[in-house]
Amino acid sequence: MTTFFFDLDGTLCDSRPGLLLSFQAAFNALKVSVEELDRFLGTPLPEAFRSVMASISDKDIAHGIDAFRQEYEARGIFQTPLYRGAAALLSSIRQQGHHSWLVTSKPQKYAEQVVTNLGIKNDLRGVVGAGLDESDTKTGLIARALRESAARPNQCLMLGDRSYDVIGALENGVTPVGALWGYGSRRELEEAGCREFCDDLAQFHERFLFLAPSLFPPEQLPLATARRQSQAIH
Repeated sequence: MTTFFFDLDGTLCDSRPGLLLSFQAAFNALKVSVEELDRFLGTPLPEAFRSVMASISDKDIAHGIDAFRQEYEARGIFQTPLYRGAAALLSSIRQQGHHSWLVTSKPQKYAEQVVTNLGIKNDLRGVVGAGLDESDTKTGLIARALRESAARPNQCLMLGDRSYDVIGALENGVTPVGALWGYGSRRELEEAGCREFCDDLAQFHERFLFLAPSLFPPEQLPLATARRQSQAIH
């Protein structure tokens, strides 16, 4: 059995419209003019605020988060369509006896609401999200997912679109796969250490769904290398 960890925003669903509205509301509340809001997609809110205001206080971070969430709860959370093929992929994983987990830096309560709204909750074994202060790292969230799923790292994949997903996976001994349709660039993912990439969810399904656990070596070789070695043996 293989366990699949999925990021949410920019990986399973296109949260861009709702997140951009919410980021704009947050920066308006902080009285900061910011262009190119896309660069913050997939970034934890405190880190996004600090990247613009290096000396921002904890009080102002809390104020920005509050403004973000007011807009997100009112409108943003409902502007989160699934990417094409996401529902079919999760259903196929479940039907074939594998497990899917959502591992996201989005606060737990919002993540659970999104998967319910999108109709994919029943295809997930669990949802691992951040606390409301959004101080959780992706490394910590993936570690928690490993504990809750009781999965071995060498039998897991982490599909995500940002460097946080790659770093978090590697620091837990999990193989990361870069989602090139998301909000991060291939360069960002490569610099974080990612070596496996997919152009869309259909390609991920084709390449990784039917992998046997034996293809995940305990020494954590790159997945493509492991596949070639296995094919050579057989």
